[in-house]
Amino acid sequence: MAPPVPPTAAEHKRLAQAALQAGHGAAALEHMRQACALEPGSAPLRCEYGCLLAASGRNAEALAAFNDSVALQPDLAEGWHFLGLTQLRLGRAVEALAPLRRARALAPGHLRTLELLAQAEFDAGDPADALPLWRELHALRPGDEAVLLKLGETLSRLDDTEAACTLYRDALAHSPGSAGLWMALAQAEEIAGRRDQAEAAYDRALALRPGWAFPLSGVLGLRRGQASEARVAEARALLAGGQLPDADQAMLGYELGKVFDGRGEHAAALAAWDAANAARRREAGEPDVASLERRVEATMAVFDRALLARAAELGDPDERPVFVVGMPRSGTTLLEQIIGAHPLAFGAGELPDVALIARGLPARRGNAGQWPHILEDFAPEWVAPSARRYLAAASRQAPPGTRRIVDKYPMNYYLLGFIGLMFPNARFIWCRRDPRDIAVSIYGENFALAEHLATSMAGIGHLVRLQERLMRHWQAVLSQPILEFRYETLAREPEAQARRALEFCGLDWDPACLDFHQGERSVQTPSRWQVRQPVHTRSIGRWRHYAAAMPPLLQALGYDPDAA
Repeated sequence: MAPPVPPTAAEHKRLAQAALQAGHGAAALEHMRQACALEPGSAPLRCEYGCLLAASGRNAEALAAFNDSVALQPDLAEGWHFLGLTQLRLGRAVEALAPLRRARALAPGHLRTLELLAQAEFDAGDPADALPLWRELHALRPGDEAVLLKLGETLSRLDDTEAACTLYRDALAHSPGSAGLWMALAQAEEIAGRRDQAEAAYDRALALRPGWAFPLSGVLGLRRGQASEARVAEARALLAGGQLPDADQAMLGYELGKVFDGRGEHAAALAAWDAANAARRREAGEPDVASLERRVEATMAVFDRALLARAAELGDPDERPVFVVGMPRSGTTLLEQIIGAHPLAFGAGELPDVALIARGLPARRGNAGQWPHILEDFAPEWVAPSARRYLAAASRQAPPGTRRIVDKYPMNYYLLGFIGLMFPNARFIWCRRDPRDIAVSIYGENFALAEHLATSMAGIGHLVRLQERLMRHWQAVLSQPILEFRYETLAREPEAQARRALEFCGLDWDPACLDFHQGERSVQTPSRWQVRQPVHTRSIGRWRHYAAAMPPLLQALGYDPDAA
């Protein structure tokens, strides 16, 4: 009797499909593995095997299978597509770009590839690169609300808030029952500074979807101490019901705390923020001080005086960039608005581009897409192209003749060495404020700061301390000047300090800089309503209402702010 004939690759594939239909995932994977072993030169088989691995949650192995498939058949659009998709699922948007661009070139009519590429360009590249892709997809699928919302979000990211509002209003004319569109319009109106219109849109979203935490938190944040009792009761009932996910509990809790703070009910405000931050820790994890300390140490080790002395040889001589850095809520938005009101200056807002560029740089240790890799794998040849890319993004909307472009992304202080290499003639301003006032503002805000440190007073204290340490390092090793700016002094002496800032930027005095609050620029930070009023001193010493919460902060700081 002849021995049985071993199954062929095609039979193993058929058996894999049958096993998968029967719910036997492990057996399906084994049959596909054997099929690949029998036909090692088959790119489609490798791709199918990768899809099975990805569906089983084995993404690292799936990546290897997809890489094998495109190595065997470089024109296999499907392999490039799934390679990019898997990178996106792993949170590696930077690494997803190349395979998705390749898949798009090979199969330009594949709409899912177009959608994935648009998302990757938005997350890891320049939103300006994502915009035409979202527009193309919206033209092809005009009824797809998710695509329309991404298009509007991209327009807002590019500071074209009016275009986003027009897009949403046009869509609502055809779909007035869409709560999601009303929510998006409300956010865009708020960014544009139109409080009444934003509130009306939030109300419409809530009417269409009662109990939705997102618009409810939005309307509470709009009015704060003047929020209606009905909305406050609605929020309290939702939080007491115990049915909200942690993300929604945090979102509502932060805004409810602002309502109580605005009313002068400080104990209730602190209780709401305590609950919100507890929910955020359950959702995102506990603070990781050690990880941030390692990053700071690595930063200072790589970006030393010897490397930074090469800035003139490596960087771009453009004198326009001004970087305003410091802790969030330290006055960065206020100072950017003051300088940006000058006729020869342009306030670019919080540009994400330095961090995006850093994450997108190639890595020699297999950790591309992770921010710390620049600290381990830094190469001087990155500097010139990175500077060109940054300038293209930062100057996109700057008027002709602009002499200074102000980027006020606070957390750029992590990458000030990289920035210093890119722009040897840049100016740096370090905004400082009483850390107790900073802590109260951060603790009560829906932030997502490094290593989740914003969710505890001790974590905020560590963040302030490490920020101060890193900034002192930059003062010691950078050739560019760093101007220290105190929020309290600016609030008490607005004209004198505005003149000081302009002089540092090489600009003559202009009275318009004190009338910044009368402008109509969109503001995309939590300070959007504060900077639409004249400079005031009401926020100085706000921490005294929350003195009972200060001991963990002071212990982490390691010093007494009054003595300092």
